[in-house]
Amino acid sequence: MGIPGRIVPAIVADRYLGPVNTFIPTVFIAGIMLYVWTAVGSLDGMYAFVTVFGWFGAGVQSLFPAALSSLTPDLNKVGVRTGMVFSIVSLACLSGPPIAGRLIEARGGSYLGAQVFGGTVMVTGSMFVIAARIAQTGLRFKQRM
Repeated sequence: MGIPGRIVPAIVADRYLGPVNTFIPTVFIAGIMLYVWTAVGSLDGMYAFVTVFGWFGAGVQSLFPAALSSLTPDLNKVGVRTGMVFSIVSLACLSGPPIAGRLIEARGGSYLGAQVFGGTVMVTGSMFVIAARIAQTGLRFKQRM
């Protein structure tokens, strides 16, 4: 699901909604799917979960750089801002797996803590993107006046 999950949201973003407006529901649904993971109790359920989460997880990965660059009004600063945000994201990539591992270890091998942590981080991240979109829209509105 990773291949179509990267391509189809990008096409939707290019042709219809824009990168940020496509990224927001994609990352929100990926976060909700991490909560849904807690209810998976069978192999068939895991296949269904992986299929849906694979689609939205791949969409998050492919839309992130495009959404980030579209939030930058000054095209001369896109590279610098992209580098700064990816530097921050690198800290999450380095700290997330050890935190999840510790949560799994603390619960005696149960993934529940890591699943809830992952879902909470993703949904919170989507809220930050919504705030960025609102701030960008407000900035454009003020510039017109």
